[in-house]
This record gives sequence, C-alpha cells and structure tokens, in this order.
Amino acid sequence: MQVLRQGSRLLARLSIWLILLAAVVMIGSLLLGVFFRYVVQSSLSWSEEVAILAFTWVVLLTASLGVREDSHVRITLIDDILPAKPRWALAQLILLAIAAFGLVMVWTGYTFIEFTLGQVSPAVQYPSWLMNSAVPVSGALITVHALARLQRFSSSTNGNDHE
Repeated sequence: MQVLRQGSRLLARLSIWLILLAAVVMIGSLLLGVFFRYVVQSSLSWSEEVAILAFTWVVLLTASLGVREDSHVRITLIDDILPAKPRWALAQLILLAIAAFGLVMVWTGYTFIEFTLGQVSPAVQYPSWLMNSAVPVSGALITVHALARLQRFSSSTNGNDHE
C-alpha cells in the first residue's frame, strides 16, 4: 500500500503544477481580453473560451487536492458527539463514499466525453474532450487520494492521517 501513498503524493505534486499553469493561462487570457476590449477597442473572440477551459481544470484539480489534504468543508457535529471507535468507522465510511463518488465521476465523465466526441469549441476550435476530460481525470485523482487517505487513516491508531 506504500505505492498508493507515494502515487497520491506524486499526483498531488503534478496537480499543483498543472493548477499553477492553468491559473496563469486563465488570468493571462482574461487580462488580454480586457486589454484588447478596453484599450485597443477590439475584442478577442477566444480569450473567454480559453479562460473557461483553464478554469474548469483549475477547479476540478483543486477539488481533488482538497480530498487529499482533507480541506473540504464539513460539519463536525456528529464527529464531536461520537466516541472514538464509531468516529473512526464513520471517517472510513466517508472516505469510501468519496472514493465511490470519484469512480462515478470517472464513469460519467468518460461517457460524456464519448457523447461529445467530434465537437469543438466555437471560437478556438479545440476539441471539446479537452475540457470534458477534466471530470474523469479529477474523479480518478479523487479516488486515488481518498483510498490513500483511507489506507493512512486505517493504519493510524489515533485517527490522525496527515503526512
């Protein structure tokens, strides 16, 4: 299972670099669009479309990192009233549900890619699968990160699963 944890760590690092790259592309595209619209007085037809593509990847990759780092918002009311063993079991059940949700994202995302295969974006003409593939990729990352956390959490005695 060490491979799963190392894989999760490597995928998280790769995700961070891809998020940074996509964020730079998104911000640069938006700034260029504003500059050309208000300074040059000639709108760019592609800047918003490129920004939406980059934004989609930023959001979904960041969501997968949130699973790895346990940074998503949650209500801890039930956690606070449960004894240690049921709290541990509930945390494992939640991680399994998150992993299952990731698998659903992989399946439905792949199905949607197949459905939209051959379509292109209106302005830039990039293939639509380029944006749509963010869903199954994010789902796969969510699954890997949830299973890695589940493995860490299961092997820890006090429930502290941070590396």
